[in-house]
Amino acid sequence: MLYKQPRPDDVLVAHGRATQPALPRRFTVCVWNWQKSKQKGWADEFAKISQAADLFLAQEVRRSPAVRGVMEAAPYHWSGAVSFFSLKGQNPVGVATGCTAEPLKVSFKRGAREPVLQVPKMTLSTLIPLQHSAPLLVINIHAINFTGLKPFESNLRRAAELLLDFDGPVLLGGDFNSWNARRRRLLQSTARAAGLTEVVFDPDRRTRCLGRPVDYLFVRGLKVLAAGVRATEGSDHNPLLARLEAR
Repeated sequence: MLYKQPRPDDVLVAHGRATQPALPRRFTVCVWNWQKSKQKGWADEFAKISQAADLFLAQEVRRSPAVRGVMEAAPYHWSGAVSFFSLKGQNPVGVATGCTAEPLKVSFKRGAREPVLQVPKMTLSTLIPLQHSAPLLVINIHAINFTGLKPFESNLRRAAELLLDFDGPVLLGGDFNSWNARRRRLLQSTARAAGLTEVVFDPDRRTRCLGRPVDYLFVRGLKVLAAGVRATEGSDHNPLLARLEAR
């Protein structure tokens, strides 16, 4: 194992400060893989998006002191699930969900490990208070990549388990690494079985691998008012943005 793994008590992290007691019934969400904030334009791009988004689902988040400072300058309470610590600087790396409202509950699911590096993929679940509505269940996933179909299916199944017995509105988003037809079909069938609807982006400028999009957003109990993809040089992924309304 080439990377240090977090102890069980160190997987979940929280920082930042909420700026409102609950998410408004009409809200904007962004889904964006940060590529560990390697690109020079990441901080400026994030600052612009955070002015418009009430809810933020980020993957490949490397919480260096500098990145954490940028995150905490935004109007969000941050919840995170740490996958591993980077070799350089021992910074925690994983998924993070930021929201203008503090979550009522936070949990995670650890997926299968990537081959060679043995890094586990994380799924983060946050229950967000929603104005004049039942709470919103937000699931942020970075799916396993360089494996066959069975570990990918197991990863999706673990994420779907978080939806069991939940009757309120649901938002599922992230980097699903769905770079071939079988992965894409399995993702779409799993979402349908969970009663989720895929958010359509037109024009579809989502980042692609082998010609197929890898980033997705699915909803249940939410009306899609608008959706778009923002071209950026702040990461190797383009951020997804959607304006949603609780039914």
